[in-house]
Amino acid sequence: MPLWGKTDNAANSVGYAVNQFGLTANSDNKTAFFGNTSAWAANSKLVAGEFGVNPAETSVPSGNVAFGVITTAGSGYGSNGTVTFTVTNGGSSAAANAQVNVGRVTAINITTQGSGYITNPTIVISAPAAVTFNGNTAVNAGLITLSSANSKFLAGDRVTYAGNTTSTPVGLTNNTQYFISFSNTTVVALAATSGGANISFTDATGDTTTAGGASLTGETATGYVEVGGGENVGATAGWNIRTVGTGGRAGRTQYECLVAMRNITGDASDDSILPDA
Repeated sequence: MPLWGKTDNAANSVGYAVNQFGLTANSDNKTAFFGNTSAWAANSKLVAGEFGVNPAETSVPSGNVAFGVITTAGSGYGSNGTVTFTVTNGGSSAAANAQVNVGRVTAINITTQGSGYITNPTIVISAPAAVTFNGNTAVNAGLITLSSANSKFLAGDRVTYAGNTTSTPVGLTNNTQYFISFSNTTVVALAATSGGANISFTDATGDTTTAGGASLTGETATGYVEVGGGENVGATAGWNIRTVGTGGRAGRTQYECLVAMRNITGDASDDSILPDA
């Protein structure tokens, strides 16, 4: 296979680039790395891909929202979440939702890309809804009965318990964080620490009516979105590695030029990420 070419497609991308990300430089890994905008296979917290960039793409002043990345999956979601754009940085009209699977947010789906974004907008993913139960009738020998329990919570999830004097099972404390220590289709058990022993709580003091205000709430997922256009500044005409930061640098984009070229023909499928001028 060629090391590189002047056509923007996987076959012409730089084969040795994947060595920098912990994988052997072969045709399969090269194809997977080309145009990648999701978490990289060798490092689930890193977004890195290889793009052919033509000169017109290096100076686009603004663009649309190209893709989203989950940084923490959260827990306790019973349905898909909402995504709110809180800081728009010159752009408008972008929209997205948070896709949920087994209580966790697994993807940010961009439903409307919008336009005019100079830098990455800031987003907030909605919190999971509280899962309510009756502190009297739903509690038995340290187990809490929940409908489809393991579709929302898995062992190791951190949850916040809330209730009142009559709804709180004896042995739990209102507004306190616990960990799911066991979960199946019908019940969950709680522990005070991650991996700790099950707490042996018992029925709440209230009757079936007054004990109905107990709840468990999972953790809120976090993520960010990336724009094309305005973030192209820094790319060099030719073959580039595009890396998106994590942690305190989440959403920040960096380009590393692998092979500089005067021109690259074609535009692969990256128009939303690296739009032409």
